[in-house]
Amino acid sequence: MQYSLETRDTFAIYRLPNEEHHFLIQANKEDVIPFHELDNEPAFVFHPFEESVASPALALKANNIHINPKFSFKSIHQGSPYYISEPEYIPLLEGFVDHIQNGAFHKAICSRIIRKEMHVEDLYPLFIRLKEQYPFAFIYLINIPDVGCWMGATPEILLTDHDKMGETVALAGTRPLSSTEDWGKKEIIEQQMVERYMANILIRRKKSFQKLGPFTVKAGRVMHLKTRFRFPLESNWKDVALDIHPSPAVCGLPKEKAKAFIHDTEPHERAYYCGFLGPVNMNGKTDLFVNLRCMQVFNDTFALYVGGGITADSIPQKELEETIWKSRTLSDIIEEVYCEPHLIG
Repeated sequence: MQYSLETRDTFAIYRLPNEEHHFLIQANKEDVIPFHELDNEPAFVFHPFEESVASPALALKANNIHINPKFSFKSIHQGSPYYISEPEYIPLLEGFVDHIQNGAFHKAICSRIIRKEMHVEDLYPLFIRLKEQYPFAFIYLINIPDVGCWMGATPEILLTDHDKMGETVALAGTRPLSSTEDWGKKEIIEQQMVERYMANILIRRKKSFQKLGPFTVKAGRVMHLKTRFRFPLESNWKDVALDIHPSPAVCGLPKEKAKAFIHDTEPHERAYYCGFLGPVNMNGKTDLFVNLRCMQVFNDTFALYVGGGITADSIPQKELEETIWKSRTLSDIIEEVYCEPHLIG
């Protein structure tokens, strides 16, 4: 059976890393609840970087689930997302570096939006291609009428809870997949900041944990440094997830200072970029992922959200290049599926 989905429909389609099957959750209006009201029922969580009226934290109750469905969906959401051109991004990066070097904070993520303007066709072929191309990523397509259509292939776990055994990761540092150089000082320090942040949360929560890494992992067209943390999770996963979010990998350190600077400085709203999402309370399992390598899909535009971790050692031109590498995770696949759209920014 093929499901013909429309822009007025509410649904989430996803494929977990290292799994073959994808799932479709269809939700009625009454099935969409605020995140804070979610209890122990199965659901799909969609949480923004920073909650607002336009970007609420939501959960779609999983009362209607289909396995491996074929579907058709064409987003006709209207919008004109703000984008930052390469010449405009460099001064923004320089401002971040200046504030860090002057001691305002230790690290902050500076993001931008890259637009691909084209007539957006059926998204099913794109979803299937992402599944095939990125078997180790969390692949998703979500549509909520008053929120919009988002799609992505994220490599980063926020938190998993499998039968009361939790896992989170420190993922930071970026270089092209083709690079043969050793990791540099900037990338190593950046990853260590995230690693210490995760360890401190677990220590504060009095949790014994196992740390594995750091090691190099492939994520689309780039590589990262990654450290895994495994620990018993007797308490509610919601408390731990909200303690972690937003981590230094998507916000900065100290968290509140970096978050305030991002809010005051970035010219665009991040919305659900750098938020978290995924299925929860599904047969004893919860799988939440950081919303990276993602895009908002309009009727005539793919708005790709990308960014990089800025430290005192950051070089703005290299940080710009990093956003271009990261954008290719999605943009290359879009071009393969829909020919050659025009890239702006």
